Amino acid sequence: MKYRTILADPPWKQTLISGGEYKIRPNINKRVLPYQTMSLSDICALPVEQFAATGCHLWLWTTNEFLRAGFEVMEAWGFKYLAPIHWIKPQGTGNYFIHRTQTLLFGYHKKCYFNLDRYLPNVIEANAGKHSQKPQESYDYIEKISDPDRLELFARPISPMFPKRSGWHSWGNEIESDIELTPPNKACS
Repeated sequence: MKYRTILADPPWKQTLISGGEYKIRPNINKRVLPYQTMSLSDICALPVEQFAATGCHLWLWTTNEFLRAGFEVMEAWGFKYLAPIHWIKPQGTGNYFIHRTQTLLFGYHKKCYFNLDRYLPNVIEANAGKHSQKPQESYDYIEKISDPDRLELFARPISPMFPKRSGWHSWGNEIESDIELTPPNKACS
């Protein structure tokens, strides 16, 4: 199946202190990530392009630490970058700066079509939830702009009662996946 919208929230390998832990702020305890991470080359190697229709929109979450890597992933997956969307949070975390933003890179596959809404502000203001959980407002934003059929990569359960997002197909190691996605031997440049 070919999708018109793909949303991905890769499990970036965070800067670790030791033993799979990372530090939030000075003088605050280390935390262990609540999920498995992937190397940049493994993320790039995923054959995402095989699921993209011509004109498919890619929405790629990245952290400030992995902003440059996000562009590499987008290119490796066969998409052209167009614009950043910034999630503004009332509170933030970080080692050197308190990051109150997270970036959602927008790209397209081969041709850029906007059949639904456009000219929306490139800012989403919403509270943060559990670690790595993205706000409902980001899904609402994407659904205003990008056509079905929609696929979420690295999806996580919404709740025990609603493990999958309505109207979306999903792939991830914490949910029952709708597609099979196995990396070949391809990496970022």
